[in-house]
Amino acid sequence: MKQLILLFALFSMLRLSAQERQIGTVERPFRFQVYTGGPSILKSAFKLSNTFQDEVTYSGKPLIGLSADYRLLPWLSLGTDISYRYGQMQFVIDDSTLFQEIEDKWDVDVSSVVDPFGKYEVTFPRLRIMVVGTAHFLKPTSDADFYMQMGIGYNRVKPRLYLDDSEIRYFNKIGTLSMPVAYRLALGYGYHFGEHFGAFAEVGLGGPIVSAGASFRF
Repeated sequence: MKQLILLFALFSMLRLSAQERQIGTVERPFRFQVYTGGPSILKSAFKLSNTFQDEVTYSGKPLIGLSADYRLLPWLSLGTDISYRYGQMQFVIDDSTLFQEIEDKWDVDVSSVVDPFGKYEVTFPRLRIMVVGTAHFLKPTSDADFYMQMGIGYNRVKPRLYLDDSEIRYFNKIGTLSMPVAYRLALGYGYHFGEHFGAFAEVGLGGPIVSAGASFRF
């Protein structure tokens, strides 16, 4: 709760700073963006926290995101953001010591599996849906856009564990790796090369650390 209050206070101060700099009307208030990005803080923290990380192969598909917003005021936009990422890990357990490390770390229950040794795979499909607010620091008549974005919404992660291509349904801790609440705090810069088409890049917390994509305004 304290973190959310601090984020809101920071957003409010930056909003006032942006509001003081706004002159002009918004001719194309609708903006649509498609983007990709990575890595996620969750993946980075997970890799650093495991002593057996050298035994694990990380793979998956790049994050894909779509966002749309409307510029309510010269300094403020409100919209929605949807993103999806599919993560995957593979590892082979052929030693009881390594298996014990993983069991202690994840609290994985494979008591019903006759032979716990073999090739494991964990999948992490992740869907995030958020409401986002954006404070703009440059004039709405400018082709450039420097902004701060804050969002909150729903985060859904449904991990699955497989042993030799057979799903195991008895682990109970991996599902708590991510909260059901999604958040996003980012700084971004965009530039439109004409009336409608542009590009942008962001750095932030919550979701990908770095993201970039195409922007369309109408």
